Amino acid sequence: MTKRLSRPAERATDREVGVVAAVLVAGSEKAAAHRLGLSHSTVKHHLANARTKVGATTTAQLVWILAPRLAGHEEAANADGEDRGLGVPAHGDVPRLREEAVP
Repeated sequence: MTKRLSRPAERATDREVGVVAAVLVAGSEKAAAHRLGLSHSTVKHHLANARTKVGATTTAQLVWILAPRLAGHEEAANADGEDRGLGVPAHGDVPRLREEAVP
């Protein structure tokens, strides 16, 4: 019996996709960790697992692959309720992640 492989974006768990969305909304891994109540290393672990599952070597590739699933996680990742959008454009540009200090 042959195992059917799913599409790459479907291989990541909902939690992993949620963490990617939180990083996009927060602007950095550390800020996302703070917003989610997780350690920075836990966020890095979720991102690394997601990259491995979908076959991405960079976070930018991960965002590109998961883009169809990220819109559904926007509200959950945006804890303050303000609609800022995820910055995942339809025309193909991959958003850049900012590095900034956590307040």
